Amino acid sequence: MNDSERPSPSALPRWWLALLSSFVAAVCLWAAGKLPWSDDWTLFAVMTTGLGLVHLGCALTALFGSPLRAKAWRIQGMGAMVYLAYVTWNLVRTSSYVAELYGGLGKGVAVSLGLVWLIVAGLTVPLTAWGFAVTGGLRPGKVAKGSAAVLMLLAAVGVARSRDAAAAESIVQPEVAADLASLVEDHIPVMPAAPQRAPSLSTSKPAKCPKAPDPAFTTVVATYLEANEVGRPTPISRCFQGDGVEPFEQMGDALLMASVGGRVKVDVLTGAQPLQHVVPVVDSMLLRPGLDGVCEGSRCLMPWQMLALDAFNTNTPIPVIPDLRFGFNPVALRKALAPADATGPIPSGVDGLTRIETRSFVSDAEGKIHPLRRMRRERVELSTEALQTSVTGAEAYIHSAIGSDGRFEYKLHPFSGLVSYRGFALARQAGTTLVVCELSQHDARARAVARKALAMMQSTERLRGDMSMLKYPKAKPAKRVPLGDTALAAIAFLSCRDRVGKRFDGTIDRITKFLLSMQRDNGSFHPAYDFEKGEPIPGPDPLYAVGQAIFALVLLEEASAENPELFTDAAAVHEAVERAMDYISQDYWSGFVRDFFFMEENWNCLAARAALGHHRHDGYEKFCLDYVRYKARLILSEDDAVDPDLVGGYGYGNVLLPHNTGSAGFGEAGSAALAISKARGEDAADIEAPLRRAIEFLLHHQWDEVACFACEGPHPVVGGFSEHMGSPTIRIDYVQHAWAGLGHSARVLGLL
Repeated sequence: MNDSERPSPSALPRWWLALLSSFVAAVCLWAAGKLPWSDDWTLFAVMTTGLGLVHLGCALTALFGSPLRAKAWRIQGMGAMVYLAYVTWNLVRTSSYVAELYGGLGKGVAVSLGLVWLIVAGLTVPLTAWGFAVTGGLRPGKVAKGSAAVLMLLAAVGVARSRDAAAAESIVQPEVAADLASLVEDHIPVMPAAPQRAPSLSTSKPAKCPKAPDPAFTTVVATYLEANEVGRPTPISRCFQGDGVEPFEQMGDALLMASVGGRVKVDVLTGAQPLQHVVPVVDSMLLRPGLDGVCEGSRCLMPWQMLALDAFNTNTPIPVIPDLRFGFNPVALRKALAPADATGPIPSGVDGLTRIETRSFVSDAEGKIHPLRRMRRERVELSTEALQTSVTGAEAYIHSAIGSDGRFEYKLHPFSGLVSYRGFALARQAGTTLVVCELSQHDARARAVARKALAMMQSTERLRGDMSMLKYPKAKPAKRVPLGDTALAAIAFLSCRDRVGKRFDGTIDRITKFLLSMQRDNGSFHPAYDFEKGEPIPGPDPLYAVGQAIFALVLLEEASAENPELFTDAAAVHEAVERAMDYISQDYWSGFVRDFFFMEENWNCLAARAALGHHRHDGYEKFCLDYVRYKARLILSEDDAVDPDLVGGYGYGNVLLPHNTGSAGFGEAGSAALAISKARGEDAADIEAPLRRAIEFLLHHQWDEVACFACEGPHPVVGGFSEHMGSPTIRIDYVQHAWAGLGHSARVLGLL
């Protein structure tokens, strides 16, 4: 196109160009300042700032109607093409690296990075294509075509190099690699029992090796109990290096000379890979949670120590979203690796760190060797024995986790023993109490725990006429009272009547009258109550609370029929339940979206199961079955090409580690749906198969005696559940949901 064919500046768009360019400029300048985790000016920050500035310049020329805006638009377009090429190169290189490192899990990460590319392309390509189209177009010549071919060749080479860089070099000598388990077992001497019951081996101090791990020799790290200056057993990690069986012999001699008995944790280093900067966010994912340790020179942290430090959940890639945490923070990791007398600034990048792979073993109290992976033993098949051991452990954990004031502890760190009540909520207190009453096998202990927990909830009761509601803490005035706390507490009070007797019947009557008053004419429920005005607060259906309210009223209906003198008339409750079930099955989640996804509706399934004996509702039961069949698609299987540790986990693909509560929640809803299907005489094989996978997943990830070689706490940790296999913290609701999922599934499957 010659100059006579080019559009005049006045013919070019002005206001739309200014608006769109300003938007892209704002996004770029925000991203440059907020997305990189490092405070340094990274290449990403520089490139993104540059793109933002050229868009800002174009926006200004358009805003003021400058005749230079055609040239500014073309410069903006060329800058966008360069930036897109930069992002594409890095994302392709990163995707291939992470996919090679994580296998099936990494392919999911690669897909998510592809979505990032679509966002960048969506911001840059349309405006660029429009600009070139209206300002003269592009006519690539031979040089441009040749350059494109060279770039494609370089990209292919870069991908190949990225995949090679992700592979760890073997650092265990071939003559010992084939039989590591036997070598470890043969060189751990028979030791006397430890001076106290199963002392913890927890230590966050890195092992100091004679030399940095290398293929020229084998490196073995053993953690065991050694007497300190005052004779108290103290965990210590020692590193042994040498040819062939030499490091194992060194370990055996050290144990004979210094160990005071008890368990021994052994890690044989099998692979090493120096870390290299990729891109900031991906740098934090270069260590696989639970599988990889790290060395800086000759100082090394084992994978289990990384878990103990919660090192895989320390990186906050977007500072404005502090709760978004995944991956490791290189600065925090270097602090953990540094010697106590270290001085000077700590480097912020990953260069200089080495990822290590290990084979992990632990000896139990009898001296038997157990291989571990991600601090867990091998998966066990679903069986009566395995389920009985699991639910007994979960029951013992929760029974021991109730405080003197009747509150269940909120968090326990299994490696430090620190307990926290920060984050305590009535909903979690009520949910835990419910499971205690539903599933406890030790009746006397369950009765005592339930009475204590219910009394604590009763202490938060706020009276309003002939009804009441619960609001924590009692010291604060009740202004806006949410529906959910009282609804879930009502389920717990009603479910525990058979355990604790009628001592809480007055509270049950008052709080269920509150629930009935919160129901709308169409069967739905108001989300909250204005305590000062004495009226419900209108609003959308509250997540979880609607199903909880229906569950409570289903239980009340049965209790009212059996005790008409104590509670609201059973016929009135029946009518309220019917309206609520009609609403859920017909209006709540109907139409287009029901064919694609559901929100969290576990409580509606539990309510439908509780109603099987006295209030059947076809539509409400179908709602539960549809919901669970949707959820079943999200339970990972062997066909999803994921690590075997992830099979049975619940998640939207393979991007992040599945949380235990996801599988536990599916266990709760799936077991209810299976019971409903059996009552309807329908086949539910498509529910039962993923339910079995989810329960096996939970069995595998529960803390047991062998995995707890480094656990300590004010009460036993065995039986608890952490957030996921890359995070150690145990929360009471993680254990509660897992116990409920395991216990109810075991019953409906006929295994308990």
